[in-house]
Amino acid sequence: MAALPVTGNRLLHWTIAALTISALATGYALTNNEPFSPNLLRTHLGLGLSAGLLALVRTIFWLAKEAPQPVFAVHSGLQQAIGKGVHAALRLVPLLLLVSGIGMIVISVSLEKIANGTLPGLAAFAGLPPAGLHHAAALLLAALIGLHSLAALWHWQRRSFTA
Repeated sequence: MAALPVTGNRLLHWTIAALTISALATGYALTNNEPFSPNLLRTHLGLGLSAGLLALVRTIFWLAKEAPQPVFAVHSGLQQAIGKGVHAALRLVPLLLLVSGIGMIVISVSLEKIANGTLPGLAAFAGLPPAGLHHAAALLLAALIGLHSLAALWHWQRRSFTA
C-alpha cells in the first residue's frame, strides 16, 4: 500500500483533529446540558463516526507503511519515545471511542430512536459496559490532545523543523 503524500497526511490529520475536537465538545455538552437534545446527540454521533472512520483509514496507512516523519526535529531519545507513544495513542484512542460508541448503540438497541429523534435521554446508555470505557477514552483523548498541542507549540517556538 502506498503511503499518503505529506499534504494528504496533513489534510487527514487536521480533518480528524477538527472532527475529534468537535465530537469531544458535543459529547461534553450532551452529558452536561439539560434538557436533552436529540439533535445534539445526532451531531455528536455524526462527528464521532466521521472522526473514527477517518482515524481507522489513517491507522491502516500507518500500519501498512509506517508513521509519517515528524514535522519537528527530535533531539533526545526521551522526546522520541514520548512522541511515538503519544502519536500511537492519538491514532488508537479514537478507534476505541468509535468501537465503544457503536457498542453503546448496539447494546442499547436505540439506533431507530436516535434516528427518528424519539430517544428521551442518555439513560438508555447508563450502566452499559461501553459507556464507562467511552467516557474514560474521551478524557484520555482530551488529555492527549492537550499534551500534543503543548508539545507542538513548544517545538514551533523553538523552530526545529525537519522538513
